[in-house]
Amino acid sequence: MKVWHLISNRWNSAISEYALSAAKAMRLLGAESLITCLAESPIETRFKVAGFALKSIDGFGPGRFSRLAAINKEFAPDVIMTYGGPETTAAFFFKGKSKLVRFHGHGIHSAGSLQRTTRKIGHLHVDTVLTPSRALAAGLMGDVGCSVEAVTLGIDSSLYEFKNLQRAERPELLIFGRLDPVKGHREFMSLFTKILALSDLHGGARPRLRILGLPANLSKTHLIEHAKTIGLSQDDFNIQCDRISNTAELMSKVSLGVVSSLGSELICRVAEEFLLCGTPVVATAVGSLPEVFVRPEFGASYISHETPGAAKIIFDVLTASHEETSTTRQSRALAAKAEFSIEAMSERLRSIISGGNHQQ
Repeated sequence: MKVWHLISNRWNSAISEYALSAAKAMRLLGAESLITCLAESPIETRFKVAGFALKSIDGFGPGRFSRLAAINKEFAPDVIMTYGGPETTAAFFFKGKSKLVRFHGHGIHSAGSLQRTTRKIGHLHVDTVLTPSRALAAGLMGDVGCSVEAVTLGIDSSLYEFKNLQRAERPELLIFGRLDPVKGHREFMSLFTKILALSDLHGGARPRLRILGLPANLSKTHLIEHAKTIGLSQDDFNIQCDRISNTAELMSKVSLGVVSSLGSELICRVAEEFLLCGTPVVATAVGSLPEVFVRPEFGASYISHETPGAAKIIFDVLTASHEETSTTRQSRALAAKAEFSIEAMSERLRSIISGGNHQQ
């Protein structure tokens, strides 16, 4: 089988991550893949490192349709997979008999009849729409005029796996990801003060919050000032803004992973990475995050930082996770691999590409 992946995404975003994982998943199925992405984009470098054949391009607008058509004729793909609007539109002009699978990883908003009609017209040449979650798939069904399939992002379990390392004496919570207001760092820090109060009430080791991420619209200084405002001592938290190479080790060592986002999160990469390392997760209920908790041992969801009882939910999961054995952690990692690995993603894609019904 020949699969041509077309990616107009300019940034190293969650959609780019999904495209790379999908290509790896198809490679596991024995597919010959060709990647056409934007030249000199971050994802181009990642595809090169991963060993994929590339024919990059400087754009996907009408002026590049003839070039795309020439690549299509030369490669003769059985399946074309697109990850954005420009390349999906372009594929209309050269798709031929290839099966067109369009990934949709953005949230959808309520639309009027004209917008729904426009969306359906834009998908007349699409055979299948992929989404990263069941919730998004349900929102698109009926609006695109083709089958809609939910396929969860697959994480490379050779990079994210359980490491049997000594955990800290104090229970540690980790928020991992860029420092950005939408990620909810400040809101969770305020919630953390309530978790500390519960810890003081019940006794035992006092929890510690770790934050690791590069600044993006939010600075380390701003978070430190916020910590002072809400009464957190320097001993209660640590903020690190460095790139690290041992992510799996870090995720394996902490007691609990935290995804505190205020929005988005349709592709739940970080939550899945924690679980593949054997570490349970607590997360807000935005986007697709609630779908991560397909097994009770994976952790818990709380509606928002202001929800009454949110601190107690997190405190209970944290207390239990801090006392876990390595055997329990390894068991969780294996369960997560069955749900969120590249191998699991490849099996889901096999059913869809071969024409099986995997609609959710």
